[in-house]
Amino acid sequence: MAVRKKAPARQNAPVKKSLPRKAAPKPKAKAAPKSKVTPKPKAKSAPKAKAKSAPKSKAKPAPKSKAKPAPKSKAKPAPKVKATVQGKAAPSKVSPAREARKAAAMKKAIEQVIAPIESDKAVVDAYMRDLDHPFKAEIEAVRAIVLGASPKISERIKWNAPSFFYKEDLGAFHPRATEYAHLVLLFPDGAGVPAKSSLLEGKAKDRREAKFHSLEDIETKKRALEKLVQDWVALRDL
Repeated sequence: MAVRKKAPARQNAPVKKSLPRKAAPKPKAKAAPKSKVTPKPKAKSAPKAKAKSAPKSKAKPAPKSKAKPAPKSKAKPAPKVKATVQGKAAPSKVSPAREARKAAAMKKAIEQVIAPIESDKAVVDAYMRDLDHPFKAEIEAVRAIVLGASPKISERIKWNAPSFFYKEDLGAFHPRATEYAHLVLLFPDGAGVPAKSSLLEGKAKDRREAKFHSLEDIETKKRALEKLVQDWVALRDL
């Protein structure tokens, strides 16, 4: 048998190195043709109207007023100040007559302020009819004694209660006291206040109180009450 000879090994053909391909240049985009903008025609401004100035008015000058000079006031001379003692004005002497007139005027003003609401016996009668008091009978009895002691005594409603007067106030009942019949007697300036009395109570300078606890008590004090009223009236007649 014939032996096949081995064929010689083929040498590898040299590999051709491929060069890198250059990128094809990008075609340049053509710029869009610029559109020609037609300029807008300028608007013509309206001609300015010339404002006519108002005619100047010739103002007449105001007539000058002749002002009369104010009359000069005659200043009164300041009152003379009396000599002072250590910086204080010396006290002025007031006559007793002037003081008496001043006191009388003050008393009159006070009497006008506290003037009676009513001055009538009929009004007192109506008051007593409507009075609700546990010693109503005793009040009526004392009222009759005071009015009967002297015809000069009158009665009226004053201080919201039956009261008695002759030239000035003699006294009045005190109806708020409900434990007895309470009569308040007035002695202006303390004149006519008896030194000792079993009838009167109190130590005030210008008033005293008389309290009546029953009709029997009134009967025992009746003569003392009558004499007190009579002496009081006589003192006002001096």
